[in-house]
Amino acid sequence: MKVSDLKPLEKNPFKSKGDEQIKRIAKSIQEFERMMEIRRIVIDEENNILGGNKRYFALKKLGYKEIPDAWIEKVEGLTEEQKKEFIVKDNAHWGSEWDYKLLEEWKVDLNEWGVGDVNFNYKKNINDEQFRKLSERFIVPPFSIFDTRKGYWQERKKIWMEVIGDLGESRNDALYDSIQIKYKELYVKTQQHREELGISFKEYLDRYVPDYIKDNEEQKILSAGVSILDPVLAEIVCRWFGLDNCKTFDCFAGDSVFGYVSSYLGNEFIGIELREEQVKINNERVAGMKARYVCDDGQNVAKYIEPNSQDLFFCCPPYFDLEHYSELPNDASNQGSYDDFIKILRNAFTASITCLKENKFAVIVVSDIRDKQSGFYYDFCGDIKRIFKDNGMGLYNEIILINTGASTALRAARYMNSRKVAKMHQNVLVFYKGDTDNIKKNFKKIEYASEDLELFRLDSGNEPTKN
Repeated sequence: MKVSDLKPLEKNPFKSKGDEQIKRIAKSIQEFERMMEIRRIVIDEENNILGGNKRYFALKKLGYKEIPDAWIEKVEGLTEEQKKEFIVKDNAHWGSEWDYKLLEEWKVDLNEWGVGDVNFNYKKNINDEQFRKLSERFIVPPFSIFDTRKGYWQERKKIWMEVIGDLGESRNDALYDSIQIKYKELYVKTQQHREELGISFKEYLDRYVPDYIKDNEEQKILSAGVSILDPVLAEIVCRWFGLDNCKTFDCFAGDSVFGYVSSYLGNEFIGIELREEQVKINNERVAGMKARYVCDDGQNVAKYIEPNSQDLFFCCPPYFDLEHYSELPNDASNQGSYDDFIKILRNAFTASITCLKENKFAVIVVSDIRDKQSGFYYDFCGDIKRIFKDNGMGLYNEIILINTGASTALRAARYMNSRKVAKMHQNVLVFYKGDTDNIKKNFKKIEYASEDLELFRLDSGNEPTKN
């Protein structure tokens, strides 16, 4: 069959990732040509491609003028609705990035088609009725405890998960249904190999990853918790301590949650992240938004951000050796001693503070870390406070973030053998740069209605609490 006779989709709900992706597919075809017989290009009676558009472009790039009939599967008699259904289902199992606007026009019923749970949700809009009602409130009570177990928090988190679309649903914040999060290190490390093979992450796990490696990755989550930022916390930080349409930044960016949420709320964001693979993933997630990630050491943040130019500094830094992120020598999580670790954070935070404007906030999410040998705590929170105090920023608020604890329960019994209680909270440290008398002048009043207090008096089961 002549390649020129094939007609690629004019409206493809699967977003293109650019020429680099086509190059990788072309390389895969060259190395394993017979794969084209196994995974054929599917066309209709008029040669419109229903499945295999990227392979079509890869074949053109390789210079093919004709291809064997065995590489083509022609289907006849499908209605337009059936064609759309096939296109969606064919892409749903490949971790696709979707054109949600087009799918809205198509009015597809994902649940009816059985693909509603495959990393696929309509992008909700912040103006949607459900989201708008929540936005009119104060989000959570303005108290020194943030309880992520409450119904109002979980409801809002669910909406944010649907807005972001990449992170899947959590099981009490401990284990994630999304296998990309459950095996996050494997997901990053195997990305290039998977793209060369042209298979999904689930297929890769099934074919190439032994059970003992998957078990080991799951144990990392159970022992250390999942280091994915809570999007509700990100929203609270932006709304309470930022300004409308402000400039935000993070010198230890990690995942894409804060950048996504900040940009979604109308702000600009720049994040510095040391791991090239993570930067690539983050930039793909925030494509088209006012957010970008730069691959560099957080200590070099001032290379990318002008002095006194930013309105809000947010950071959830590494927790020393609690989670090991990379083998890079300048990775804060890869330091041989706690003192060397703190030295990196001091350099990065000191540089970040110079980027922050006067009369602005910095919000740092931390939790005390214990020495794995002795069991004693390092006083990580105290060290962070001292770094900011030494740079002229006093501690203005300290908030306790209570995390839900499915994995905490598993750890608690083991820990109590040594009389160590299982930690299920983090510290949200809020620092202020400037004269606190200017806060009322520079930050608008947040309205807080009496009915909101009633909402927060209800527990997750929507029954009044006894106290």
